[in-house]
Amino acid sequence: MARGAVRNFETALGAIGVLALIITAIIITGWNPLPNITDWWDKVADSTGKLSTPDTAWTDRVGGQPSSAVIAGTAAIVSMRGTVEGRALTDGKVLWTKEADWAGVAGDGGSVVAIVGRRGTGLEALDPVSGQPRWSDHDAVGAWTYREHVLTIACGGLSDCTLTARSPKDGAPIWKLTLPGIGRVLNGINSDLLGTEVKADAYRDAINAMPRPIPAMLGFPIEQKVKIVDTGRGKVLREDGASNTSRVVVAGGRELVSTASPKDGNCRYSLEARDPSNGKTLWKKDGYDLHTASGAGCEQRRDPAGADTVLIATRGDNREVFLSPRDGREMWAGAEGDEIVTADSQYGLVRSNGGKTLSVVGFEKGGRLWQQEVPAKADVAVSRYAVLVRDTAGGKLTAYAPDSGRVLLEAKTTSDVLGIGDHGLMVGRGRTIGYLAYA
Repeated sequence: MARGAVRNFETALGAIGVLALIITAIIITGWNPLPNITDWWDKVADSTGKLSTPDTAWTDRVGGQPSSAVIAGTAAIVSMRGTVEGRALTDGKVLWTKEADWAGVAGDGGSVVAIVGRRGTGLEALDPVSGQPRWSDHDAVGAWTYREHVLTIACGGLSDCTLTARSPKDGAPIWKLTLPGIGRVLNGINSDLLGTEVKADAYRDAINAMPRPIPAMLGFPIEQKVKIVDTGRGKVLREDGASNTSRVVVAGGRELVSTASPKDGNCRYSLEARDPSNGKTLWKKDGYDLHTASGAGCEQRRDPAGADTVLIATRGDNREVFLSPRDGREMWAGAEGDEIVTADSQYGLVRSNGGKTLSVVGFEKGGRLWQQEVPAKADVAVSRYAVLVRDTAGGKLTAYAPDSGRVLLEAKTTSDVLGIGDHGLMVGRGRTIGYLAYA
């Protein structure tokens, strides 16, 4: 064997020996190097302190990995594991910090509050700027946050719980009701209910953290059934169950039953809307796939995509449509090759031309409002303030006004979007965050 080959062989054996020693040390001591490696990489990635071009108004390093940074007036509510803090949008100054097991944001305009919960002590609603408590519910084990209401749930016993609708601004009770059999499974912040699911790809956490309008009715999952609650009157309307091939959700003030039955190797779909007060069928459509089923047995495993007032479906001729859950009408139907991406209560996003053309559909006016050429694999999302397009490969982020397509922001960045506001975005990379104002 040549001398060089011997030297290479010995070097390889040495490297294997070192690796074996490291693995042995990990096994014996239980030492986990991943957090240290992750923290080191965060520091390297954040060493420049620059999150985008143009620059953010400020950058700062937070104590943990942020999951969201909701813009609330002149402050940003930054949520991390075990901690929530308020920061000034102007300079990033820490306004207040609270320990939290779960946290969210509720209200709108001057009524916005940060909801901070801790196990065993309930929750507090904090002023987003001062951090001072506006109100509290010491018995609450969970909450759902909306623009108009905060729903808190308190469980005195092992099963029955009390659901209370409160005003976000001062916590004044609007109504209360008992939910038998709910137990403590729906604790924490914004536990999943039986309704529609927001499709937001890379922006999921930022979109879901924004308070949305409260639906007229909500579906609470209790013991394999759904309890339908009228959120205006605080009344349980009815309880219903599903089967292996059907799924019951609540949207648009209707109880929706999506059925997928296996036949000839495919799934046959039907959709029925019932009056939640009496179970009477209001409308029914065959051949509309809400993409809730999967597998050879057409098992229903997912909630339909869309918003409370709009469903995303594929009809029998493979055209994708926005469907009204209230009356079953097609709010908009795509042409061949159109792919519906996502929707909120006002706008829907559609891709065509192999994904290279993005169109915005307005549900109030109807039809396409505007369209824009985008990279075929760009991540897109829609919110009340902006349509976001992020070209990961090109490192570019663009924000458009949802109603007109006017460019709000163009930035070179690989940062994540943590929060979306009417005047700018909260962005972050690793543990470094900053505020990126619209032009």
